[in-house]
Amino acid sequence: MPSAGHVQAGETLRQACVRETKEELGLETKEEDFVFLKEWKNPRGWEFAEIYLLETDAEISSMTLQEEEVAEVKWLSLEEFEKLLYSDEFCNHAKEYKDWVIKMLKERLKK
Repeated sequence: MPSAGHVQAGETLRQACVRETKEELGLETKEEDFVFLKEWKNPRGWEFAEIYLLETDAEISSMTLQEEEVAEVKWLSLEEFEKLLYSDEFCNHAKEYKDWVIKMLKERLKK
């Protein structure tokens, strides 16, 4: 979840994925690299989001992090990620969203 952002006027959602990934991680990607997973409506009612997955074998050392947006990138096991996601150290997302993320990741790992 290191890359996220808002769609700019005249931009498609996948174009925004490519732009935000380049801005925040320094990774060159293509629109077709992103797999749509789900539309998410914030339960607080103020935001709609479309969630995309980018599977990459890019080395962390090849990334150029946008310091204002990304504090750190590291590889985690699913168990480590789940513990971090539900902790106070991670972004403040609704529990329903966190539950869905873990379910989706477990399903992807089965494939």
